[in-house]
Amino acid sequence: MDSSPDSLEFFARYKSWVAARTLSIGQGTSPKEVASFLVSIRKEVDNRAFEILGIDTKSLDSYSSNLTDGMAKGSYREIPKLYRMLGSGDAELAVGKASDNSEQLKPFAKAYLFKAAMRNLGIFSYVTAGDRAFGGNAADRRSSGSVPFSTDGITFAAKYKDWIAIKKMSINPNTKPEEISAHLSSIRIATDRKEAEILGIDIGALDIYAESITGKLRKSAANLERIIDALDSADGRQALDGACSSNASLADAARTYLFSTMMQNLKFDVEVSPQTLMDMFPGLKIPKPKGRMPGQKKKKP
Repeated sequence: MDSSPDSLEFFARYKSWVAARTLSIGQGTSPKEVASFLVSIRKEVDNRAFEILGIDTKSLDSYSSNLTDGMAKGSYREIPKLYRMLGSGDAELAVGKASDNSEQLKPFAKAYLFKAAMRNLGIFSYVTAGDRAFGGNAADRRSSGSVPFSTDGITFAAKYKDWIAIKKMSINPNTKPEEISAHLSSIRIATDRKEAEILGIDIGALDIYAESITGKLRKSAANLERIIDALDSADGRQALDGACSSNASLADAARTYLFSTMMQNLKFDVEVSPQTLMDMFPGLKIPKPKGRMPGQKKKKP
């Protein structure tokens, strides 16, 4: 058994991007501090997976305000309308511009535009530093220390209780942008799930509830409305209350996690998705993560 002390580390060196974040975990380290650190790593890789692919995120950030002008802030009910607007001629032009009209990159530009527009409404697909779980303002875990390797690479290493994750990538001149983006995506997925779980949310229960809603549905604006209905239903509220043991401070984070999981189950992309990467870059191979994925039912004993 590994007897080394618990810790979290994230190091990145790629072109002009340099990041070093470390957290030593001791008996006095609270779960919220650990989750807060994961939030800071998530923020570090948040847009990098898009930018490294070649997506002009700044132009999409600017255009996204056109989509959300006049929409109600914080209202999930606006999201289906927003999704439909992504297919408008103006939105397609913005997506084309941001992806240099590359057919391989357009799905990622559209995913980022969807994400940016949702963010304008104050709706996120991941737990943020401003969540009530952190008292509305998680500690800003800025980069500290130095990167322990001189060549380009990205490393994420986690050891916390029974969770061990090691994701390393060496980057050389032959490394393709989609490979780097896939690596960052795998880190994002790991942190998204663990943030919620470490805060005390029963993500397994929410995965099962999400699957019960989305199991036979396909990607469509109408079914996007259905999953939002499920969030507001009596069963949805009961599932959320149970998943966070009726802890009011966790309610928003649990809702965010459930909504995000249902979106993923229906293949609505607001991030760089490993599946979309493999679809757009057929030669790319991404190792499947160990453990149960969102929406996958637990095996019966």
